[in-house]
Amino acid sequence: MNLAKDRDATALFESHHLLSPRLKMEKILSKYKVVEKGVANDLKLLDKRDDGAHYEWTNYDSDPFMNDIKQVLIDYLQPIARQRGCTLYQASKATPRRLFMIGILFVTFLATIPSYINGKYWTLFVTPQLAWVCSVNYWHDCLHFSLSSDWRINAWLPYVMPLLCSPWMWYHQHVIGHHAYTNIGYKDPDLAHAPQLLREHKSISWKPLHQTQGTLRRITSVWSIAVGMGLNIFSDLRANLKLSYNNVVPYIKLSQPRMIAHIVGRFYYFYMTFFWPFLVFPPSKALLWAIIPNVMYSLTFMINSQINHLTDECSDAYDTNFFKHQVVTAQNFGIHSWFCGFYSGHLNLQIEHHLFPNVNHCHLRHLAPMVEKVCMKHNVPYHKAKGYVDAFQKHFHHTKEMSKRQ
Repeated sequence: MNLAKDRDATALFESHHLLSPRLKMEKILSKYKVVEKGVANDLKLLDKRDDGAHYEWTNYDSDPFMNDIKQVLIDYLQPIARQRGCTLYQASKATPRRLFMIGILFVTFLATIPSYINGKYWTLFVTPQLAWVCSVNYWHDCLHFSLSSDWRINAWLPYVMPLLCSPWMWYHQHVIGHHAYTNIGYKDPDLAHAPQLLREHKSISWKPLHQTQGTLRRITSVWSIAVGMGLNIFSDLRANLKLSYNNVVPYIKLSQPRMIAHIVGRFYYFYMTFFWPFLVFPPSKALLWAIIPNVMYSLTFMINSQINHLTDECSDAYDTNFFKHQVVTAQNFGIHSWFCGFYSGHLNLQIEHHLFPNVNHCHLRHLAPMVEKVCMKHNVPYHKAKGYVDAFQKHFHHTKEMSKRQ
């Protein structure tokens, strides 16, 4: 509710309530309908462009594709709910096996910290990778409300390991912006992280500097600073100063207590990742500890996030049907690969993730074959790559194409 305040929240609402009976949800919503004359005249959206015009919601409830997708999810979760004696909503969250795996990852990551602090060189590469698999396998799910059915767990756990960015920023970038308006220009903030350096969508104005973006050197140089310098510094500062995330997602000014908490959290991040090495190591070694782990983590995040939507097939795809749009703008990769699923935190199943954002990722590999059949039935393109190499090649080709003046 807090994320939806003063926004058109139709897309957010519909994508997070597939398991809720329609009549029940309408009954709840009717309690909050503004009926007094004149009251609605004083209500203002954070963004005048936020009018829901990108999708057609008329007759949405009777749409055959949406209903088939919804039924796939219900049919999959019902046996789990019966076996566990819980609701469909509870069955959609992390399984005990998934939670156990996350626990093992945390223990393994923490086990490397003493060696990392003591300056063992092998940790420069191992610890950031463990930090990645920990965060992507729990942090991302929490912020989609999909780790637990207890909102407090989802709300507080991300603050244990805020390496990717501030959790509050991630809500705006990822949940409010990217998932609601995937690959829609001037609405999806993921299209405009570094428009001066990389052009991945036609909504970004071409600049002479983009001519050289179709090289591995340019891509890796931008990707290496995307998290440490981009998400954690520039995007954060811009959002708080301009009250807009990447100039496309309106951002409510934080109250003084929340701003103080935000600043403390950011200071803690910078101290742990950049500053403390210079307090304990010689300058040359401290520089390695301040740069290499951040670069490793950033590259890993980017390779697992950029290959999912920014391809020739997905980048400019569009559909007025919200759920069809989620399918045609996403690409799966390595669907049957255990490694791709583990290392990406199941981000390799991006189509299913966008259809069911508040369903824990551990369920998506089971849902994928059923979703693909529904897409074939309704002639909806279902994009997929063989694995990391194939997916990156498709992304790289798209990046080179977008380097051309158009």
